[in-house]
Amino acid sequence: MPRLAQKRLQGVERERAAFERSPAGRARAGFARGDQVFQYVIDVMNQKAVIVAMVGGTTTKQTSDPVAVLNSVCQEGRELVNGSFVFVEQGQESRDKFMSSGQNVAIKGEVMGYYLLKRCEVNRRAA
Repeated sequence: MPRLAQKRLQGVERERAAFERSPAGRARAGFARGDQVFQYVIDVMNQKAVIVAMVGGTTTKQTSDPVAVLNSVCQEGRELVNGSFVFVEQGQESRDKFMSSGQNVAIKGEVMGYYLLKRCEVNRRAA
């Protein structure tokens, strides 16, 4: 097999393996097995605690939008039944306030989105 064709084949194989690990790939495999439900979990927002001496406490946020992933999962023969969000606290940082009583507290954690999808033959797109 020529070297260029072999590299192309390896690239195609890597893409296929990456798809199979993705939520849409797992939904497709579940559909083929006959699974009735599929659950998808995503880190919707990650919040880091920031305490600055003599200034106070704040947080920095990083968010992600799960819509594209949910649409790709639905196209694999699923329909969204329920979605819920949970804040998972991972810790907090605190410091005494400067020149006053009390403390500055900043909470660190993430918001997890839990989505339950049921089998829906009509939503399935040809692979």
